[in-house]
Amino acid sequence: MDQYNNFKLEDFIWDAYFRKWVLHPTRETEESWHLWLENNPDKTELVLRAAGIVKAVAPVSIPLDETEKKLAISGIVSKMDSSAEEILHQPVSYFSKIWLRSAAVIMLLAGLGWILWTRNQQRQVDYKQLVAHAEEQLVEKINHTRNPLLIRLPDGSTVKLSPGGRISFPAKSRLTREVYLSGEAFFDITRDSSRPFFVYANEVVTKVLGTSFSVRSYSGEKQVSVSVRTGKVAVFTRRDAEMTHKQRSKELTGVVIEPNQQIVVSRESVKMIKSLVSSPQIIADGTVNYNFEFDDVPASEVFAALRRAYGIDSRYDSEMMNDCPVTARLTDLPLYEKLDLVCKAINATYERTDASIIIKGNGCGQAANP
Repeated sequence: MDQYNNFKLEDFIWDAYFRKWVLHPTRETEESWHLWLENNPDKTELVLRAAGIVKAVAPVSIPLDETEKKLAISGIVSKMDSSAEEILHQPVSYFSKIWLRSAAVIMLLAGLGWILWTRNQQRQVDYKQLVAHAEEQLVEKINHTRNPLLIRLPDGSTVKLSPGGRISFPAKSRLTREVYLSGEAFFDITRDSSRPFFVYANEVVTKVLGTSFSVRSYSGEKQVSVSVRTGKVAVFTRRDAEMTHKQRSKELTGVVIEPNQQIVVSRESVKMIKSLVSSPQIIADGTVNYNFEFDDVPASEVFAALRRAYGIDSRYDSEMMNDCPVTARLTDLPLYEKLDLVCKAINATYERTDASIIIKGNGCGQAANP
C-alpha cells in the first residue's frame, strides 16, 4: 500500500479500495488499513477526514456525474481547510484546536450534505445529458417528417416516433434493452422476461418486459406522461432512492399501470398522478369478439362487458343494477359516451377516480345521489 503514502485528501475520497473499506469493511480491509495507519501515524487525521466525507456523501442518491461530484467535494474541502486554518490561528490550547478542527469538519460535512441534497432536489435531466453519459455508443434516429416514423430496434421491438422526436439506442441488443427519448413515441415491445426494456425520458424511467405503451417527454415541458395500451408498465424517477434496485429487479417495481391507465409526472416536484387516459381503447384480443348490442340486458351485465373490453376497474352495486334492464346499440361509441347513455337510461351517474370508474345509482326509477 505504498501508493497511499503521498495521497492527499481528495485522492483518498475517490480511491475505490479506500471507499470499500469505509463503506463496506471486511476483516481483510480492516487489517490492511489498520496496519498501514500503524506504520503511518501522521496520516491518521487525514484518513479520518476522508472517511468522514465518504460516509457523509455515500448514502445520498445523487444524479450527478463524477465530474460534478468531484467539483462539489473540492469546493467543500477547500472551505474546510480555510476554516480550519482560521480556527488554528486563534490563541487556544492544543486540545481545543483539535476539538475545534473536528467541529469545523463536522459542520462543513453537514454543509456538503445540504448542498448535494439541494442540487438533487432541484436538478432536472434532459435527453442531451442522458445520451452524453450513456455507457456505450448509441444510434440516434430523428423524425424530420410530418408523419410518425417507424423504427425497428435490434431486439425486434418497434417504435413509432412522432414528428420532431428523437430516440437513441445501442446498435446491438444487450443484456438490458434501453432507449433514450425526446418527444413522443409509441412502443410495441417484444416480450423477454429475462431482459427488461427501459425508456429513459428526462427524469422518468419506464420499465417493461413486453407490452405496448406511449411516452411523451419534451425538454421544454414541465411534465412527462406514460400511458399503456396493452400489458403492464412500471414507472419511477431517477431521484428515487431505490432506482438501482428497481432497475435490477426481475419484477415490475415502482408505480405499475395497466391498459388505459396513465401516469403524469411533474418534473419539478416528481409528483406522480395516476389516472385513466382521455380516450380508452378496447384491449385487442383475437380470441374475443366484443358485442355492444344490448336488448333488455341487466345494467350489471352491460357494465361487466365494458370492464372486460377495456380492462378498466369499475365499481357498482351489482344487485341493484340487476333490476335495471338496458336496450342500446353502443358499438361505434367511445367508452365514456357508452357510459353516459347507459347511466342516463337507468338514472345513474359515474365518475373517474384515480384509475377506476365508480357508478352510482339508487335504482332504475330513482335519481342517483350526487
